[in-house]
Amino acid sequence: MGGFVIFTAGSLLAALAPSFPLLLAGRVLQAACTGAVMPMVFTVILLIFPREKRGSAMGIISLVIGFAPAVGPSVSGLLVDSVGWRALFFVVTTLSFAVLIASAAMLRNYGEFRRTKLDLPSALMSALGLVCLLYGLSSLTSTVNVLVNIALIAGGILILGLYVRRQLKLPEPMLNVRILGTRKYAIAVSAIVFLQAVLIGSGVIMPLYVQGVLGHSATVTGFLMLPGAVAGALVGFASGRLFDRFGARKTLLPGALLMVLAGICLIVLSDSSPLALVCLAYTLLGVGLQYSTTPLNTWGVNSLDNSNIQHAQGVTNTLNQVAGSFGTAAFTLISALGFLAMPAGSALEQSAAGLHLSFISISVFLFIPALIIVFLVRDSKAAPAAAHQPAGACEVGALIPQSGFGSECFVHVGSAAAPQGIAAHESTDLASQWKVAEVMNRDPHYISAKASMRDVVSLMARTDASGIPVVDDELHVVGFISDGDVAKYIGRNDITVFSGASGVVRLFDDGEAIERLVDLFELNVMDIATKNVICVQASDALDEATHMLAQRRIKKVPVTSGGKLVGTLSRRNIMHTLANALEQVSA
Repeated sequence: MGGFVIFTAGSLLAALAPSFPLLLAGRVLQAACTGAVMPMVFTVILLIFPREKRGSAMGIISLVIGFAPAVGPSVSGLLVDSVGWRALFFVVTTLSFAVLIASAAMLRNYGEFRRTKLDLPSALMSALGLVCLLYGLSSLTSTVNVLVNIALIAGGILILGLYVRRQLKLPEPMLNVRILGTRKYAIAVSAIVFLQAVLIGSGVIMPLYVQGVLGHSATVTGFLMLPGAVAGALVGFASGRLFDRFGARKTLLPGALLMVLAGICLIVLSDSSPLALVCLAYTLLGVGLQYSTTPLNTWGVNSLDNSNIQHAQGVTNTLNQVAGSFGTAAFTLISALGFLAMPAGSALEQSAAGLHLSFISISVFLFIPALIIVFLVRDSKAAPAAAHQPAGACEVGALIPQSGFGSECFVHVGSAAAPQGIAAHESTDLASQWKVAEVMNRDPHYISAKASMRDVVSLMARTDASGIPVVDDELHVVGFISDGDVAKYIGRNDITVFSGASGVVRLFDDGEAIERLVDLFELNVMDIATKNVICVQASDALDEATHMLAQRRIKKVPVTSGGKLVGTLSRRNIMHTLANALEQVSA
């Protein structure tokens, strides 16, 4: 919310700016919010969802984020041509203010946060290094003294090198750059850097080509770029779901093919190309980029421990900023070299030649990640498969606030009470006559939201429970922890789970086993527990509750009355009840 306050103020300042310095200041405030909020969004989403569902989650985020570049060029083209550029910032200010109000009403913190110390030298080095590098790159094509920009770029690289060196020495680094030593994450980041450079750079080059060479307006340019942006947002969502089902390689190979085709279409563009061909080239470009980015990012992050996800998003976001600035600077600089290709041509011919060279360089930047995908992206031995609901997990329903954590409490399971006095003539529609209260386990296990995972593991092992409701001190259900949730935390997609030769189950193939288990035991139960919980009411008809269990593929749900936990209903309870009823009917 603090970030969006800054963003709203920056948007309003830009809209009202009487001079360029104030307009620039407004843009800086907008960027400050974006730089803080975007990694946070991805981090929280990746922590909430288990590894086998992260592709779908990232696809949803890709769809939401992709909506902006889908409508932005078209809407901005109309506004610039009809009203003026200030209207852009007034629209964004209004939307930002609406988001701020909605955030105040709806946003809740996820999990618990551990305060960390700010390493001031690291903060200063990262800020100074990035300012020098990004400003040197972004103003390279408009400077009057190229040597100053080269000095800024070199100085920025040197300072960032010192920053990385310091992070490697700190016991608690500001940014854990060691994650770049993880092979899969490093491969994914390397490919994404090229994709980001093309995404941002082509967004600058394409309007220059359509308006400067083909002679069309900003409105035409916006609508020409619209199909690619919309299709890209949609396929980004689809590729995330495909990743969960088929794994990285099968999902990404079509993306590599699309990027190659887009590169070929860009190369054949000329100063007389029809708009249909230009639209096709940009659509293939947008689809290939967005389709590939979501699975690549998910594949790379899945190779990391959950404790490093926030660092991964910080690294990725920083590298994407650098890549975007580099792509814009490089492609714009290359487009200005048309006079070398056609020294005797007219200004228009030289511009067309320069943009053709820029399109060739964009194509090279597309071919590189395509080759990375073909030769380096491989699925683990246990490739991600279609997600299945773990035993005891309840993942659909209303979000229950996490408040009022009480003391630790365990209750032993009692026997489920079967309904009594079932007559033979009543056996034709028993389930519709029974209530959940008659069948449920009235004395279930439950655990306090303040308990640790050490307590959870101990309780599950001692009682052979597959899932346990998590409650606050007033017995309101605030979560559900299952053995599947525990397995997801300690498991990795690239492990060998079972060795047929030795018969030994292996949880890890690296040296992090002890560290991960210690981390698991020290976590609060709500760090892992599912927070979107389906509950049934004690007064509900048994047939309705049974239908819900079958439809959602859930084995156990909490039963509440007056908002408080009064029992649990499981498939086992239902089978025992039916067996007792059968005996009574037979008698």
